[in-house]
Amino acid sequence: MFDISWINPGGSGISKESLQRENSMLKRQIQELLTLDETGFFIELDSLLKAILKKALVLCKAESSFFSLAGKDPSDLDVRISNVILEEKMEKIRQQFKAEYPRWQESEAEMLTVEDFILLPLVRRHRMLGVIGLKLTSDAPDNICEILPILAAQAAASLESAILYERMFKRLLVLSNVFILGKEIVSNIELQPLVEKFLSIACDGTDSDIACIFLLHEKDERPYYSYLKATDTALKFAESCPDGYTQIIQSVRAEEKHYILNDLAASDFGHSEVGKVAGITLKDTLVLPLKPRDRLLGVIQVANKRGNFSYRPEDLDLLKILGSQVAFVIQNADLFKNLQRAYIDTLSALTSAIDAKDSYTRGHSERVTELSIKLAEYFGVAPEEVEKIKLGGLLHDIGKIGIHEGILNKPGRLDDEEFEVIKSHPDLGVRIMGKVEFLESIVPIIRYHHERYDGKGYPEGLSGEKIPLLARIVSVVDTFDAMTTDRPYRKAMSIDAALAEIERCAGSQFDPEIAAHFVRMIKSEGGPAKS
Repeated sequence: MFDISWINPGGSGISKESLQRENSMLKRQIQELLTLDETGFFIELDSLLKAILKKALVLCKAESSFFSLAGKDPSDLDVRISNVILEEKMEKIRQQFKAEYPRWQESEAEMLTVEDFILLPLVRRHRMLGVIGLKLTSDAPDNICEILPILAAQAAASLESAILYERMFKRLLVLSNVFILGKEIVSNIELQPLVEKFLSIACDGTDSDIACIFLLHEKDERPYYSYLKATDTALKFAESCPDGYTQIIQSVRAEEKHYILNDLAASDFGHSEVGKVAGITLKDTLVLPLKPRDRLLGVIQVANKRGNFSYRPEDLDLLKILGSQVAFVIQNADLFKNLQRAYIDTLSALTSAIDAKDSYTRGHSERVTELSIKLAEYFGVAPEEVEKIKLGGLLHDIGKIGIHEGILNKPGRLDDEEFEVIKSHPDLGVRIMGKVEFLESIVPIIRYHHERYDGKGYPEGLSGEKIPLLARIVSVVDTFDAMTTDRPYRKAMSIDAALAEIERCAGSQFDPEIAAHFVRMIKSEGGPAKS
């Protein structure tokens, strides 16, 4: 037992009446302290610490005090509140407590003395939650040795409730974010923004500075997708491991089990893991497989838990819940990509059917698509609109399927009747594609890519900005590719001659702004490649 006799300053000369008055007052104060049990669940943690420390000062008539919460290593004093204590003094207390802690833990003493402070370890269910430090004065009550254990017990009970409340309330906030994420998953198939939100919730929910995800295909050696999220958004993986695929990630993939490492440097993975994020030292980590059913989709990792705390089972549980959500996104994204690939393959087959009818325009649709995408991006078109060009460019001439080969491959110029047949191909294309709901958004490209800016085009004679933007973009590229490709009735023009023609027709045939951007783009790139 540690010597605490020095803290009992009372003598034998105190009268019985005086002692009774003192005890009566102390009973009232202890009764007030007991009410902390009733409010612990509903009080914010820092406010509770201040309230406990204030009551301790009143009860014990101390001249200075501090409150420390137990963290990853209980022997390290993580001081949250202190009153009238110099940092030099506090450092001595920390060092002595660390030295005395093993002996105190072994004997399970209720209190111990360090320097001229008495320390009350707050223990609940054989686990230390914190420490109250008090520097007593000669005015301390005679029966202080009886009061301090009661103070410690009640403070520990209230602290346990407040910590539990804080954790549960935070978990509730995190789960509400998970619910919101789930709603977004239903309405959004894009992987990147949802992964970013998922990792932000993972950081917040586990109090981590860093979160990563690694998506894997069974037959691939390395991740096909990896993403690092940090409180400092400028962070990235180290140059030595640009995708973050280190030994621990490989082990989780191979073993399909989780790891909780609260001292990463001392672990088997320390050498490869500690420095894998540029400019940051990883100190601890929680890594788990992303496997919603019987298929491993990837690996999730969080690292550098904030504060002096360790990763706990509830952190693992939270990541499993989040993992089930993001797995749904990944699986749906894969399904969507497969479906999209099937659509693109089908559309490519359709454009091949056009090429089969018109041998002189072989590869035309693919070239128009590729160059139209570049022009749209160069012109600053929104990404979702650029996606429409990917399909609209491929299918802009789909209506030519309904045009006789004799007209398409005629070696000379078309007569008026034949030209009227050719002019019908936008409407034929709309009749073919307009019935496919998935392709409704690209119908304007198919219908209006032969309109002219001056209103002299076909099929409706639209002018200016009444012509849809994407159709105006495809119109420039379509004409450029036609001019620079051999046709039955003429040889291909040079790129410079075709660009000069685009400039000449800006404002009449073409949107002048789009035409100017196109000419600058082609000149800056040195001309498009021909297949």
